Amino acid sequence: MLLHIRHHHDEKTCPAGDKERVGASFGSLLPALQTAGVTVVGAWVDPPSHDFFLVVETDSYEDLLEGMAPIIPVGSATIQPVVDMKAQMERSTAN
Repeated sequence: MLLHIRHHHDEKTCPAGDKERVGASFGSLLPALQTAGVTVVGAWVDPPSHDFFLVVETDSYEDLLEGMAPIIPVGSATIQPVVDMKAQMERSTAN
């Protein structure tokens, strides 16, 4: 299953400027997701808004939570299931 994740923190919880905190949180995120068996399709960041965006693939919500553990204390996340738009359009017009 594909999931779109928006993780947001604010300027008070932002680890930027503290190399140790960055390494322990966002610097550990991609390796933690990989270790948990979650495939990262893409990852982006908008630093001024303190927003991180990921598209991941996993069949286990528990694995996703395990992989996201480094950033859970820093902010909050919205996780939405998504489907490939092209494939959905093909399915929708096939009938």
